[in-house]
Amino acid sequence: MAGISSAGLGSGLDINSLVSQLVQAERAPASGRLTTRETRVSSKLSAYGTLKSTIAEFQESLKKLKKIETFQNRSAKVSDESLLKATGGTTATPGSYRVIVESLAQTQKLASDAYATSSTVVGTGQLQFSANGKSFNVDITAANNTLAGIRDAINGASGNPGIKASIVNATTGSHLVITAAGSGTAEGMTIAVSGATGSLGDLAYNPSAGSNPMTVKVAATDARIDLDGFKITSSTNVFSNAIDGVTLTAAKVDLATPVDITVANDSSASKTAVDQFVSSYNKLQTKLNEMTAYNATTKSAGQLQGDSLTSRLASQLRNELNTALSGVDADLDTLTELGITSAAKTGTLSVNSSKLDTLVSERFEDVAALFTGDNGLAARMNKMLDAFSGSDGSIAARTKSLQGEQKSLTTQREALDLRMTQLEARYMKQFTALDTMMSSLASTSAFLSQQLAYL
Repeated sequence: MAGISSAGLGSGLDINSLVSQLVQAERAPASGRLTTRETRVSSKLSAYGTLKSTIAEFQESLKKLKKIETFQNRSAKVSDESLLKATGGTTATPGSYRVIVESLAQTQKLASDAYATSSTVVGTGQLQFSANGKSFNVDITAANNTLAGIRDAINGASGNPGIKASIVNATTGSHLVITAAGSGTAEGMTIAVSGATGSLGDLAYNPSAGSNPMTVKVAATDARIDLDGFKITSSTNVFSNAIDGVTLTAAKVDLATPVDITVANDSSASKTAVDQFVSSYNKLQTKLNEMTAYNATTKSAGQLQGDSLTSRLASQLRNELNTALSGVDADLDTLTELGITSAAKTGTLSVNSSKLDTLVSERFEDVAALFTGDNGLAARMNKMLDAFSGSDGSIAARTKSLQGEQKSLTTQREALDLRMTQLEARYMKQFTALDTMMSSLASTSAFLSQQLAYL
């Protein structure tokens, strides 16, 4: 009689492998369904995140187009920037001007006579500084009566509006140099000395006096220009109010060379803003096309193919682009009339640069009206997009729903894992019992075979 053989412990059954295969067979269908759903949800969440980010980038370009300032930039060109520089602001009026730079602003510098060294004792008393309607006093005592001490006392004095003292060590000796707080004649200093001992009185300066112990190294002067025959002065080399909306900066005096200034509309900034609008729109449209496409050859679909939200977004984008703006000239109330057209197949925009350049140059205000303001194209499109990408928009609602589904799938996955763990334990118990029984039968078979052999 043939015995029951075993390749392993007990009955010889490979219980671990057998149980693992049975559990895997039980798990596979449910796990596969969960994996498919998890992949779909994760893919859609990623797609909506990308879509929202792309919409936000497009809305940034709309913000620039909505602002009237984008179309109010002015350029100011000068014939010789070595003599004069000019910058146009948004309030500047286009026009031409001629300027002659007659003088530059200077900051006054006064210097004392020479002293042996910076530690030389000068004297005591009080220095009274006055300039541009401001004054302050500096007390000089035995504690600070050296040239260096006086310098430090001036620089640290309470109420000092910015007058600076320094020491220059020349071949003749050490000189105290005092520099005014700012340029221009109004900042010219007066230094009075009272209660002086020693040579402290030699630091006095009175611009009205015929002579002074302090020497003028640099005179306090205003900048002066001749603007179309008008004399204009400034305490600095910058003239911010000579021409409304234009800032002039004098750089060099040349009485024989007039500088011609031309203020004009600066179309470069507005054209850049329009180009960014087109580029960002095309990026959004291309992303929509990719997400909703279906490739019949590969039988693969985009992440949001057949999605109603993206279909609605694409439709509303086209409507806004093709809607004529009310309240503006009828011949320039759409993007098409501006030279911006959309491709029938892809929906992306293209720009007729020569037409756009001409309209921006010749009809600057009309172009601005098409985009700017609360009823302009930029504001309309931005409002429409907010309904999709805003915190309470459609994308946020759809994302929240998908996140809820994702959480539910995680719970289902955990429940499946628990069920499979329990199933594995039950199978293991059953097959272990089977193994024990088969081991017992194998022992009985061996015994019977032995007894029969004796007969």
